Amino acid sequence: MIFVAAIALVLSALIVMGSLSPLISLLELVFLAVAGMMLFFVGVMATTLRRVVVWQVLGGLVMLGCAVYGFKALDAIYWRREFLEARDVTPGLPNIRLFSDIAAGLMPLALLYITARRSPSRVAALLSLPPLAVWWYLLFLTEGRAGILALTCAMGVALLLFGRQARFPVATLFVAALIGLLGWWIYNPLMGERAESPFRRDLTSSSGRLDLWADALRYSIENFPVGIGPMMFAGDGHIRSASAHNLFLNTAAEWGLPLALLLMALVVKGCLVIVKRARAMPEADKPLYACLVMAFVGVMVNVQFSGAHIAPLSSLVMVLAIGLVFGYRHSAQPALATSSGPVPLGAKLLWGFVLACMIYLVVAGWALYELSVASTQVCMQEIGRAYLYPRFWAQGRLECMQMVDPDHWLFWNWR
Repeated sequence: MIFVAAIALVLSALIVMGSLSPLISLLELVFLAVAGMMLFFVGVMATTLRRVVVWQVLGGLVMLGCAVYGFKALDAIYWRREFLEARDVTPGLPNIRLFSDIAAGLMPLALLYITARRSPSRVAALLSLPPLAVWWYLLFLTEGRAGILALTCAMGVALLLFGRQARFPVATLFVAALIGLLGWWIYNPLMGERAESPFRRDLTSSSGRLDLWADALRYSIENFPVGIGPMMFAGDGHIRSASAHNLFLNTAAEWGLPLALLLMALVVKGCLVIVKRARAMPEADKPLYACLVMAFVGVMVNVQFSGAHIAPLSSLVMVLAIGLVFGYRHSAQPALATSSGPVPLGAKLLWGFVLACMIYLVVAGWALYELSVASTQVCMQEIGRAYLYPRFWAQGRLECMQMVDPDHWLFWNWR
């Protein structure tokens, strides 16, 4: 495993150095490296959570967050209903699709509040229905197809793996979905009086994703084996969405086919590990683990139709879901031994590397954000409409930023 990681690291470094904008590509590499280290830390933390009450508190905090955000969204809908726009439905998020990315992971984790007990609580389930139903309502209102599909697949996989042990959390999430669907059907504030359909767009269309996927596959083949460079889908000369909206195809286009296939193999390996654990663990632990598996399936299905892995907030949700599902240790597993000896040199070097990554992430990320703000108007003129395509900054097109400041240090190229 260490050998494979070393190969991936060397390939990543070579790809970054060969990019048209190495410093911008390095920013994405650092971002993903920090996300990977956070995933590792979440997994290690999860191995120490042996008490059920701790998982219950974690689920309760997520459920509380869902309730607060749901109330905030409903409040925005109520006060702006006469002139409501789609972006007002998900306050605080620059793109309504980010809500779908977040919901795919957080809604299953909120179910820990119900299942992380000696026996699932019906009272807790009743208390959880309102916030979960509001989030379903927002998903239907924003027509978040990827999030709805991801949660549906998550419920199906949980029932398939855990059977009757997953029925209670799945039933709770399903009933909340029915309530949210009913609320959306009765009251859709985004539809005018002359609307002939409850939908605002053609749900049978790919929303441009098929074209993006075709381009991503073409880039990966034409630029084999290194791709067009990290973050370069946001600077390929086409003023459009700044990512391929698919985890594997986006990786293949920007990082090359070998790393994309390695990532795919890693995901398949992780799925096999989850299946093995699900079959081996005691029956009493399965309801809790079913929620973690639903969160994992939710984020992984959703990211096949979105750029969640390159948006900070949704990528943090992915880190939380993936880290918890692989770090969880059921009651039949022995506790990990802890050591209180001196900190090894490797750990110190890793800590120094993390600090260096964080410093570059802050400095370069802030510089890129300032460029994005300055280039927003220019990019809107180039696109021909006032619409943002975010990567993990305000405006995701690198060409527009270069129009504003072509000599900025982020666009330095050693070639």
